[in-house]
Amino acid sequence: MNSKSKEQHGTRDIVCPYCQQSLTVSVHCISIPCRHCNRHIDVKTVLSPPEEKKKPSLGDRRILCYKCEKEIFTNKKAQAVICNYCYHHNDLNDYKIKAVLGKHIETHGTLYLKKKGVIDISSIRVGNAIIKGKIQGDLYAKGTVEILKPGEIYGKITCRKLIVNKGGIFSGSVRMLPANPDV
Repeated sequence: MNSKSKEQHGTRDIVCPYCQQSLTVSVHCISIPCRHCNRHIDVKTVLSPPEEKKKPSLGDRRILCYKCEKEIFTNKKAQAVICNYCYHHNDLNDYKIKAVLGKHIETHGTLYLKKKGVIDISSIRVGNAIIKGKIQGDLYAKGTVEILKPGEIYGKITCRKLIVNKGGIFSGSVRMLPANPDV
């Protein structure tokens, strides 16, 4: 008997999601125990399975909020994201800077300090930093800090990876973060 004629007779075939055995059930059946494995079967779910919840795709960007340190997922092209937990604004832009005085910098992007550029502030928090200019203050980078010629940093650096190229100057202390390539 084919499926159309079974439905006309008031029955349909389903497959138990647990033991994969075929069962014939009434078209009005909502749930039933499997006669093969005796586990409960929700017939509605078997006939039309719910869509899986959307998980972040591999291309999505994962960051940790600067304020509460909880994980946030966002699109790769996003310029900013608000934390779902503490509602903190997390900037994702890259910045090319010539000079900054008296203001803090906080971005998950990359800071490019241009040649002859000067930053004289106490709080710099970035994803990565490429320095050709001069920084007087503390620099926190979740990734890499690279000091190129003629770059200079005077202060405390906290990062996962520090590169001081020939001609670069670093005077201060450094604290290395544990290696964690996922963030």
